[in-house]
Formats: sequence, C-alpha cells, structure tokens
Amino acid sequence: MFSETKSGFKAQVTQNFIGLMVIIIIAVAVVIPVVQDIVDDANLTGTTATIVELLPLLIAVALILIIVSFY
Repeated sequence: MFSETKSGFKAQVTQNFIGLMVIIIIAVAVVIPVVQDIVDDANLTGTTATIVELLPLLIAVALILIIVSFY
C-alpha cells in the first residue's frame, strides 16, 4: 500500500514538472517575443510607451510567480 502511494506521488510530481516546463517553453519562445514585436511596431511615445515597454518584464515576473507557486 505504501509503495502505491509513493509511486502515485512521483507520477503527480512528474506531471506537474512536465506541465510547468511546457508553460515555460511557450512563454519564453512564443509569448514574450510576440509581445516584444508588437510593442516595437506600436510606435508609441511618452508615458504610454514606457508603460507598454514593461509588458514583457511583467510577463516574465508572472512566469516566475507561477514557478514559485508550484514549489
């Protein structure tokens, strides 16, 4: 009985880790570059440009918070 519980726990940890890796890969390879490209093409100035340029940073911070919340 104990070995079944232990293997179930290992399977759950493995699934969580794989899911987390998929989220990281999608965010780093797709979301951040696309947002950065849109921000560069937006032709904004002033305060609006400053705030919009922070979007990739905020996405990265949110990704770090997701990673920390899993562990």
